[in-house]
Amino acid sequence: MSTGTVIARGGLNLRKSPKTGKVIKALRRGANVEVVEEETWYRVKTRDGEEGYVLADFVELSPETLFTPPVTGAAEEAEAEAAAPSDVCDIRRYRNDRFIGEELRADLDFFSCLDRLNQFAGESDVEIFVTSSTREPERKVSGAIVPPASRSNHLVGHAVDMNLRSRNGFFNSGDLKRGNLPRLPAEIREFIEKIRQDPELRWGGDFTREDPVHIDDALNHRDRARWDSKLASRR
Repeated sequence: MSTGTVIARGGLNLRKSPKTGKVIKALRRGANVEVVEEETWYRVKTRDGEEGYVLADFVELSPETLFTPPVTGAAEEAEAEAAAPSDVCDIRRYRNDRFIGEELRADLDFFSCLDRLNQFAGESDVEIFVTSSTREPERKVSGAIVPPASRSNHLVGHAVDMNLRSRNGFFNSGDLKRGNLPRLPAEIREFIEKIRQDPELRWGGDFTREDPVHIDDALNHRDRARWDSKLASRR
């Protein structure tokens, strides 16, 4: 059997079946897997024995037939420290092939989420037209579809507002409302469903106060202390 290494910068979802199968878990970049089946999608087995499907474009096959020994000791601690999220905002420009529109600026800790969004858009054959990303603290927002929350993830670079474009047209906030989903083209529905299945990302169309052009990682709810620290670092 061939082995391979996950090369997607933001990690790769392990699914129960190809394309739209339920997500089993996310594989980190650098994870080693054994390729069980090889088509457009690879059927793979992880070190702990779980089997599922991943997109072949994001796994680099190795000529070796054995896994690299697991990292241990000081090297393992260094790897964990490098991957740990920061309490300080590091706002940078993000670019990728499926993002168009306004300049996208985000916290470095949010880049892995943006990488996954780019992957989802590629799989669904849609483009993400950015309308808003990181916002400056204390600056008023004009023209917002939904009034900004006081603890908005936009303030710490962990959110993006967008429209979608595909071969079937351009889709804005009015088009993307939750109630319209059954009438939207298949590729748009597929992209949104991938976000919903992701263990970290949220689609604003599912919020109580619906905001269908919004995507974030729920940092303001799942780690309030880190959100506070990141905001304080921007003031």
